[in-house]
Amino acid sequence: MRIAFRVDASREIGIGHLMRCLALSEELQKQGHKCYILSETSKEIITNKISEFQVEFYKINELADAIKISKENCIDWIITDCYSLNSEYIKKLKETFKVLSIDDNALIHYYSDAIVNQNIGADKLDYSAEEYTRFFLGSKYVMMRNELLKRNEKKEKDKVKKILITLGGADKDNFTLEILKILKTIDENVEVIAVIGPFNPFYNVLKEYVNKSNLMVNLIKSPEKMTDIYLESDIAISAGGTSCYELAYYGIPNLIITIAENQLNIAKELDRQGISIYLGDQKDVTSEKIKEKVKELINNHSLRKSMSQNGRNLVDGLGKKRIVDFMESYN
Repeated sequence: MRIAFRVDASREIGIGHLMRCLALSEELQKQGHKCYILSETSKEIITNKISEFQVEFYKINELADAIKISKENCIDWIITDCYSLNSEYIKKLKETFKVLSIDDNALIHYYSDAIVNQNIGADKLDYSAEEYTRFFLGSKYVMMRNELLKRNEKKEKDKVKKILITLGGADKDNFTLEILKILKTIDENVEVIAVIGPFNPFYNVLKEYVNKSNLMVNLIKSPEKMTDIYLESDIAISAGGTSCYELAYYGIPNLIITIAENQLNIAKELDRQGISIYLGDQKDVTSEKIKEKVKELINNHSLRKSMSQNGRNLVDGLGKKRIVDFMESYN
């Protein structure tokens, strides 16, 4: 099969959509299929990331470009993962190609052959779709990159020695800096690992703060291997996006601070199931609450152990294989 992904990435929308598409491309290529990315984004940082996955890239501007390029490359499936696409766009693609849509929100009517929503609580959404549309909903379908599928190497520790901060690809309000300031007031002998995404413009500001503070901080911009970071981390402070499922897979208890409205339901459901602790939206959460919950996690081994096991039970790492198995069997 030949598969084209219609996906974008930017400072505004982040990089999560692209990364889960690239994760799915790994499984497709493993099974001998050819993959392409069709995107309005052509920033070098993005095209370089795409090339790492041996996926061919095409810059497009409109629907006609996507259809033309897909026809020229004899595409079988188009996988959409883009909030800016409307029902008519999907319908037009479906006239020529099989369509699988990755969608977190259920905001439009779908003409797709299949819809995938990897999020916890996805079955509670009211999707509008054609009668023939197949649904693959929930954490059974979490798409993780091959490099991350190594949780068996992680060793459980009795004490918290390293705290991970990961707030997505952009962190446009530089909330990472606020968290670092809060952690500086906690009288615990811990090291902080702060991951800075590719669209985050505040690296130099953060670096200057770290150099002036006494906090033990390892500031890492666009790490090549998140695996090593997850294997080291004992607890985490994260946004409510894709990283929550990666943390769950590794059994890393995390505190969630939502930075976008579409993260709210995920954060609340992860909290309800005892996998994460939802602290609130970054506009509303207080320094006192962040400090209180960080100290609680550090000092409560039984809570960390329970959250860790719940997370591991949620995500098994086989999500993309289940999706590819469907695509290969679908007529």
